[in-house]
Amino acid sequence: MKFKYKAQNKGGQLQQGIVEASSTRSAKELLIQNGLSIVSLDEIKEVPLISSLLRIWEGVRPKEFVIFARQLSTLIDSKVPLLSALHSIANQTENKYFALKINSVIVDIDGGSSLSEAMAKNPETFTQFYVNMVKAGEASGTLQKALNDLADNTEKNYELTAKLRGAMYYPGFILGAMIVVGFVVMAFVMPKLLVILKESNVELPLQTKLLIAISDFMANYWWAVGIAMIFGISGVMYYIKTDEGKKEFDQLILKIPIIKKILHNVYIARFSENLSTLIQSGLPITTALLITSDVVGNHVYKEIIRESAEEIKKGGGIADVLNKYEIIPPVVVQMVRVGEHTGRIEFTLSRVTKFYLAETDRMVKNFSTLIEPILMVILAVGVGLLVSAVLLPIYQVATSIT
Repeated sequence: MKFKYKAQNKGGQLQQGIVEASSTRSAKELLIQNGLSIVSLDEIKEVPLISSLLRIWEGVRPKEFVIFARQLSTLIDSKVPLLSALHSIANQTENKYFALKINSVIVDIDGGSSLSEAMAKNPETFTQFYVNMVKAGEASGTLQKALNDLADNTEKNYELTAKLRGAMYYPGFILGAMIVVGFVVMAFVMPKLLVILKESNVELPLQTKLLIAISDFMANYWWAVGIAMIFGISGVMYYIKTDEGKKEFDQLILKIPIIKKILHNVYIARFSENLSTLIQSGLPITTALLITSDVVGNHVYKEIIRESAEEIKKGGGIADVLNKYEIIPPVVVQMVRVGEHTGRIEFTLSRVTKFYLAETDRMVKNFSTLIEPILMVILAVGVGLLVSAVLLPIYQVATSIT
């Protein structure tokens, strides 16, 4: 909840702003704690769509989570009281949204909540994974280690996401540029160039007639095409945000020939890394699996992991359960089986993570090398079609005149 406030500082100066808290009482406590005397405090009624967009804009970056976890771990290890440590971090956090969330956690802890309970009251910032890691650290008396593990885990997950984005940026940029250039050429350049062909008496080939028809349409209705593209892309993006759309999109991207192997490697690495971290923190395997399913990042893998958790509850072994799914590589099943036999499954899972991180890195580099000639071929085909549809007929017209 967000509240608009007017308050006096210690110097008697009037100031106003917005504070975020779980309740009116928490907002008041937060302002008083910051040395302000409240003049007025009103809740801001948020429009759901605008609120969602603001949350996306005001989100906390992985790097900020890593810094937060590392700083808190170091301060706790140095015997600094938890509230003092959180106050110190909040005061030096540049992201004001994150600082508000940390202050909200401080207020709840001051009211008697544990760190994990206070974090759980801010689910849009602290995920279930984060909360359970902290809870396990509190229960075992190893909160400092749990926070360090969280920082390591966040860094590895961010590294995976960065590699995946890095693989897609270059081809995405090239394809996007080709679409924009194609739109401009067809809507504004071609109509002028094709005037010669329209006025000639030369019999035009089929591809030229088709190009003229498309060019005329684009020249007359370019604004409609632009609007249709914007609405089309927006509609697809909105649908992907829905549960059904997300499910279909996740299934589709795992079938795209060039990138499906990279995606599988990313999801396997994310699965093994998060599961290993949670098991090391002392969580039961079924609980760890359910939490991991929420952070793996793909609906197909999420369902498999959830089904695996249910099977294990019934008495199945982890390796035997995972072996039922073709999407799980045999090497992962074998490594998990070894971990079960030795009682060190978290260790073997961390080795799986290391292997698939290296494999992902190698495949991303190969992908970048492979995609360049493919894009060049697409570009060459486009230029070839343009030449055959425009330049050859123009040459025929020039020949007939001479």
